Amino acid sequence: MVAIGVLGSKLFIDAISEYYALYPEISFINYSYESPWDIDHLLDKAGKEVDFLLFSGAIAYYFGQKKMKEYRLMATYVSFNEFVLSLSLFSIYFHEKIPLEKISIDLPKQEFLENVLKEIHITDLTMSVKDYPWIFHLEEQTQSLDISQFIQFHLDLYKQGKTQFALTSIHAVYEELQKLSIPSIYMVQTKQSLKETLERAVTLTKFKKTKDSQIAVISIKVMNYPTSHGEQEFRLKLLQYLHEIAKQLNARVSLEQHQPFLIYTNRGSLETGLKEKSLQKVLELEGKINSSLQIGIGYGYTMNDAENHANEALFFSEKHSKEKTQIFLLDEDKKLIGPLFENEKQFSLKNEDKEIQNLSESLKMTAKNLNRFLDFIRLQQFRSFSAQELADYFEVSRRSAERIIKRFLEKELLMVTGEEQPYDLGRPRALYNISDKLKKYFVS
Repeated sequence: MVAIGVLGSKLFIDAISEYYALYPEISFINYSYESPWDIDHLLDKAGKEVDFLLFSGAIAYYFGQKKMKEYRLMATYVSFNEFVLSLSLFSIYFHEKIPLEKISIDLPKQEFLENVLKEIHITDLTMSVKDYPWIFHLEEQTQSLDISQFIQFHLDLYKQGKTQFALTSIHAVYEELQKLSIPSIYMVQTKQSLKETLERAVTLTKFKKTKDSQIAVISIKVMNYPTSHGEQEFRLKLLQYLHEIAKQLNARVSLEQHQPFLIYTNRGSLETGLKEKSLQKVLELEGKINSSLQIGIGYGYTMNDAENHANEALFFSEKHSKEKTQIFLLDEDKKLIGPLFENEKQFSLKNEDKEIQNLSESLKMTAKNLNRFLDFIRLQQFRSFSAQELADYFEVSRRSAERIIKRFLEKELLMVTGEEQPYDLGRPRALYNISDKLKKYFVS
């Protein structure tokens, strides 16, 4: 059964669990916490138990980023918006009869309050507000959230008589304000928003399960592979190691293919292997066979796509380093990730830019092949290249590569920069590089 982990305060879990019964096909596992910035131990547990995570809000989602990346977990959270704030203010005004200027508020962005006041044409009202907008800056270094500052903010205003009521967006702050007998409420969570968030989590989880069924191919190239003496013995030894790894990934090793060796599985099994770090055992092969490895992983909805993506990822792995084992992954959307288990970076090999589309039409080649060509130039680090190098990258004949180059030469997008004398003392080979006309298509 598909499992969704729900992380939040007891108040949140009590509220949202009422709607679990709407999805009998889903198993919901609750992870209750007292402070959203201290949830690593819960995420360690959830990482081994669930397929997807649902957080109570942006704060917990923010502080869970590191562990989510470690366990490669997809997640969503209950979003904060102007409607939630409006309902909360209306509730205080209606039930407590307290004017807006006598309410202290903490919320993710002060902009939410400004938008609400603007919509109801209130322009001359000053309210006491404390926000934490950095919570949405996930790409930046994690900051700390000191709830004592928020508690003190509400407490000081209340004691000074400047406010009569506190509205908070942080559960832990609400609980402390209650202990201090300060009139307060937590932001109103509507039933509709809870149900919509739950629906979104279920939909995303099902989408993830569909992606898990994708084909995954692991392409492994041994850098010091013996060419003749001892080749058979080495191959049998390597296959034995690969079969041991394949068992843990619910995979099979191709016996026909070698150099690169291929392992076939599905995305779900491979993601589990990444999450449980069993795929890291591939790195141990380096010591067992006394050779570095270059490894490419490809995802695809068809076998052909997965194999092609694995080959492209393998090419990036080889270009990145030949001195130590490297693993790169290319998914079905041409997103490249790697090197795995190191300082992973992501960038897309797909370009939807209109200029690229126009250029591909001008060259009478597909946008996919044009993007591959531009990726080749990047991998060459903008050094001059030969037709044979391009042929090796595209896995086509040298004559086919020369035809591709001719198209770029005719449009003055490439230029001849010199020639290279081959080792066999045959005819010198022309070397090419991009012209200024093509440079504009590369984003620095």
